[in-house]
Amino acid sequence: MLESAVICHQGRVRERNEDSVLEERELGLWAVADGVGGNGHGDVASQLAVQILERRVRQGQSLIEGVQSANQAILEAIEQNPQFSGMATTLVACRFDDNHFELAWVGDSRAYFIDGTGISQISEDHNEANRLFSAGEIPIDEVGTHPGQHELTQALGQLSLDQIPKSLGELHDGDYLLLCSDGLSGYLPETRIVEVIRQHREPGSAVKELLEQVLSSGAPDNISIALIRYHAQPRVLSASDFSGRGLRRSFDRRPYERHTGKRPWLLGLILLAVVLVVVLV
Repeated sequence: MLESAVICHQGRVRERNEDSVLEERELGLWAVADGVGGNGHGDVASQLAVQILERRVRQGQSLIEGVQSANQAILEAIEQNPQFSGMATTLVACRFDDNHFELAWVGDSRAYFIDGTGISQISEDHNEANRLFSAGEIPIDEVGTHPGQHELTQALGQLSLDQIPKSLGELHDGDYLLLCSDGLSGYLPETRIVEVIRQHREPGSAVKELLEQVLSSGAPDNISIALIRYHAQPRVLSASDFSGRGLRRSFDRRPYERHTGKRPWLLGLILLAVVLVVVLV
C-alpha cells in the first residue's frame, strides 16, 4: 500500500508561488514542477505541466509520453500567447504500479530514494554546474556550491533533450520516494531531510515538518514536496491458498481396518500359547 502527502508553499520571500504539485493516488501518479521565468509566467508553465501530465496519463499515455505532451502544451501556449514567451518549468514525476515505480524528470527538481540505510538522489540535475562536472571541468566537491547550480540547461518549454531521462525502481516496506523542488533540496541538507522523515515516518507529518524547517531558515524560494511511502500489507490467508497443498485430509479407515482385522487371530494364538503352558506345567 502506498501512503503519500504533498505540500506546496510560496516561501517567505517570493511574491508568488510558481511551483505546482500533483497527487493522483488512483493513477499512482505524483509530480513536482518548479516554474521558471518570474514575469515570464512560470506559474502558468508549472500548472500546465502537471495538468497535461495527469490528463494524458489518465488517457492511457505512458509517463514519458505524458512529459513530452506537457512540453508540447507549453510550447503551443507560448506560440498562441506572446505574453507567455520565455516561460518554462522543471518537472519530476513518478508512476507507481504496486511498489514498482517509473521516474522521469527535466530540470533540477529532484527525486530521492530513502530507506533504512540513508538517502540517495535518483535524478540528475539539468544545470550548468552538473554539466561542467560531467565535462570534467569542475570536481564533484564544487558542484554543490558552483554558481551554475541555479542555471538550468533543460526545462519544459525550453527542452533540447533527445530523450527524457527516466529511472526504474521499487520500494520495500518502509521505504520512501521523495520528489521536491530546489526550494527544499537547495536549503535543507540531505542528512536533515532524512532525519525528519525518520523521526515522523508518516508522510503527512513529515512533509509539514520539512516545510517548517525550511521556513525557519528563511525560505527564499517556493517549496514543493511529494513524499510517498510503501507499506507492505500482511497477507491474509484464504482457503484457496491451501488448495492441493498441505490440506488436512479426511481419515482413511482402510489401513486401520486391515490392521485391526488381524487382531482376533493374534488373540487366539496368544490364548492357545497360555493353555499349552499351563498344561505342560
